[in-house]
Amino acid sequence: MSRNRAISKLQEDIDEISSAITAQRAILHDLKAKRLEAQHRLNLFLDPLARLPLEIQSHIFLSVDSQSLPQKPNPSVAPILFLRVCRLWRDIALATPMLWTKIQIDTSPCGPNHLGLCKIWLERARSLPLSVALRGPLRLDQNLQDLLAQCSPQLKDLTLTKHRSAKGPQYPYFIWELPENSLPSLKTLSIKPAGGYENAFWGTIEEWLDILRAAPQLSHCKMVDTFHDEEEVDALPSQALTLASLECMHLGELGTLNLRGTAGSSSLAILRYLTLPALKVLTLSEPDIPEGSFFSFLSRSSPPLESLEMTLPHEEPWLEPVVSRFLPLIPQLVTLDLAAVSQESLLQVNDLFLPYIDLLASSSEVLPHLRVIVFRTDSLATIPYDDVLRMLRFRLTSCPTRLERFELILAGYVGANYRSGLPKEEARVGLQQLVRDGLKIHIGTPEDNML
Repeated sequence: MSRNRAISKLQEDIDEISSAITAQRAILHDLKAKRLEAQHRLNLFLDPLARLPLEIQSHIFLSVDSQSLPQKPNPSVAPILFLRVCRLWRDIALATPMLWTKIQIDTSPCGPNHLGLCKIWLERARSLPLSVALRGPLRLDQNLQDLLAQCSPQLKDLTLTKHRSAKGPQYPYFIWELPENSLPSLKTLSIKPAGGYENAFWGTIEEWLDILRAAPQLSHCKMVDTFHDEEEVDALPSQALTLASLECMHLGELGTLNLRGTAGSSSLAILRYLTLPALKVLTLSEPDIPEGSFFSFLSRSSPPLESLEMTLPHEEPWLEPVVSRFLPLIPQLVTLDLAAVSQESLLQVNDLFLPYIDLLASSSEVLPHLRVIVFRTDSLATIPYDDVLRMLRFRLTSCPTRLERFELILAGYVGANYRSGLPKEEARVGLQQLVRDGLKIHIGTPEDNML
């Protein structure tokens, strides 16, 4: 046999063997697929979960993935964990869009893989309403803004939680362009830093208002430690904004003081430009807006306010004349929760309660539907218990709606001698008689009723 013929024969043998290997591989692949399908059918007989209707299977998965807050995608935690167990569980997870409606997105630069995963996650939610938490620096890059713009019509709940970047400025400004009405389905907005003032949000008043303008259907809003430059307040020619659906507004957290000096809290300016005709719950941590602006806000909003939680200002203009003017503007109030926080002032901290006590004890036309009164203080030493008794008796006997509960809460640091500030014998007897008459009274720390 010639050399060329031998080479040609060997090449033909190699090609034939390669074809056989390819055929056998195809057969093996088909056998593996049949085995997997048979195993899947066997699992359907052996696995009780597989015999349940898909609706019940999905409900079980939703019960397991019961996180109330959006979580960062994690392979070891549901719902991604469900994808890694077996094909059945993967099919159930992918067929349950409710599992994918809550997500926490890291706004720090994490590369395209992170945003790609977030995009897939949000797509699995299909058209359902979304709850999204942005965590990290709020100087959002364009790719993240584009992703949020794609899902903005579905956003129902939005939480902004910022951590200071080790490489960035101490107070990075908020940067996220939000056109008006760009969050048409947003119901709940929470803006709160993690870890205290070092993570406070800084931005212009116009930016805070732009967020609200983007969400015309907003019903609950919480803004904690959102600051701006004081010089901006009087110069800002911002347009007034009416949010007809907003029922709950929390500016700060009750009993805490906002930063002083070069910063003002968002309550200083935002209420000057807001009209909230549906407002039922309002929390103000040291309302540092001028009294005239506060009255203007209540007058133009005429809100059906049912709950007012307020850290009391120490300024003289906010005493008796102010109280007698603004309480009649909220006649539907059911719960009045006031906090007096110690501060450098000529006023004793508990003197701040006196104007409210006197007014509530003098006229049944002031807050006629009031059922709950709460005073929070860091000292019981100067509480005027005789005046408190007089007020409580009046609210029980002379008002259209009977008072149901009174609380005097000692908040903050509790020293060893705080019991010395509890009511003396005569006042104590009077308060205990009111308890027997049906009034719920709590005096002491949040945990212990020392009455």
